[in-house]
Amino acid sequence: MGAPSTWIAGMAGAKPGILMRATPRLGTSSYSQGWAPASEFADRAEVYKVGQKTCVPVDCYQNVLVTNEWDAAAPEEGVQRKYHAPGVGYVRVGFEPGDEEEETLVLEKIRHLSPKALVEVRQQALKLDKRAYEARKELYRHTPPAEHTPLVG
Repeated sequence: MGAPSTWIAGMAGAKPGILMRATPRLGTSSYSQGWAPASEFADRAEVYKVGQKTCVPVDCYQNVLVTNEWDAAAPEEGVQRKYHAPGVGYVRVGFEPGDEEEETLVLEKIRHLSPKALVEVRQQALKLDKRAYEARKELYRHTPPAEHTPLVG
């Protein structure tokens, strides 16, 4: 039951990491995206390119940040390349050329939720959080439960 690779910072030696640098620049060192020895999670990332252009079915984006990400515990598994468009987030995910995986994900649709739909999604997220606490009390009792926060805007 549950996701075997799930981990919580501070438990079983797990440490949080950085999803993305606040000011991404070329030439900076790679950074940890988190470390969880019990789940064998040791992902790292680095800035690969800045100021790029990429097109996906939704739109073409300028000033795209491209990062490389890999599992430091298993670098032979390849390098995932992620394209981050300002104000959007990930618009493309692929692998280095020549990588055996050759899986690519691209943004094909953007759907803006109405305030009512957003409330429904938040309610579902709170239900999932409650379920996690019920199913894995020994794990989640060390963390605060998710809370409803009012929508801003």
